[in-house]
Amino acid sequence: MRQLILAAWIFVTVVQPVHAEFTPHFRKFLHESYGVNMAGSLERTDLGLDASLGGMLNDNDRPSKQAVILVHGITNKITRFMPMVHFLHSKGYKSGEVYGTTWGDAGVTPIGLVDMKCSYVKQIRLELEKQSFKGTEVVSSLFRSFIIAVRQYTGTQVDVIAYSMGSPIARKAILGGQCVDTREILGPPLTELIDTFLSVAGANYGSALCVVPIPVGTCNRRTGLHCESAFLQDINNQARYEGSYVYSIFSTTDEKVGFRTCGKPVSPIRGGTGYVKKDGLSHDQVMDNTHHLQMNFISKHAPK
Repeated sequence: MRQLILAAWIFVTVVQPVHAEFTPHFRKFLHESYGVNMAGSLERTDLGLDASLGGMLNDNDRPSKQAVILVHGITNKITRFMPMVHFLHSKGYKSGEVYGTTWGDAGVTPIGLVDMKCSYVKQIRLELEKQSFKGTEVVSSLFRSFIIAVRQYTGTQVDVIAYSMGSPIARKAILGGQCVDTREILGPPLTELIDTFLSVAGANYGSALCVVPIPVGTCNRRTGLHCESAFLQDINNQARYEGSYVYSIFSTTDEKVGFRTCGKPVSPIRGGTGYVKKDGLSHDQVMDNTHHLQMNFISKHAPK
């Protein structure tokens, strides 16, 4: 009998789909503030019920911590990082203090063809009309919209944890300016909204897998992860715009982003507040085995 119960429990655990949505309270705020279409776009309901997360339970469920926004990497959904969400919840973070949405098409495009084109930073169907923030009109991209919405909803500065390719994409969303491929204008930097920006296994200066540029896809010279791409030059020509505190966690044995390319480290953000270098961890292990370290950076501005 015990074996049958255990087998049934394992079956339910394995096959039960992951549900991650905005809470009704957050969804109502988005509906009233930006409209139903924009709320659905930020929630990414087109990808199912596992493409976004976050929100308070009711009006009395006010945040006591700064909101954290998680930014996933290439071909993922935000639910790839549910272990980090669960970890934060276990350490006292509430649903109204942890947020995420999904950029891109969640793996429909093959991994070798995904680049950092403007439609991922500023997706056409996710474009907001100009919103006023402290007197400044901001034409919002997906993450710019999301950062502004979470900031207005919670009333706090936000922390951003960005993983893998999500790091350069999130940095461009914060930097604003002009898209390198379409020349569309994203607006001014959102630096004042961000307390801590943490890059985890981030492809901030490219990928060692893209040593040889390819005309299209992930390793192209315009919007790709080749170390000299126009996109990477754009986000790396300035420093400390990502937030008040800028940290990086990376590994010398990262097999996807790598450690060095074009003679320079690929992951740690130069000019940042600090970093932690790991040895012996794979790309996924850097993201999945450093939860406590990640939390310390956003909550204490220190690794311990």
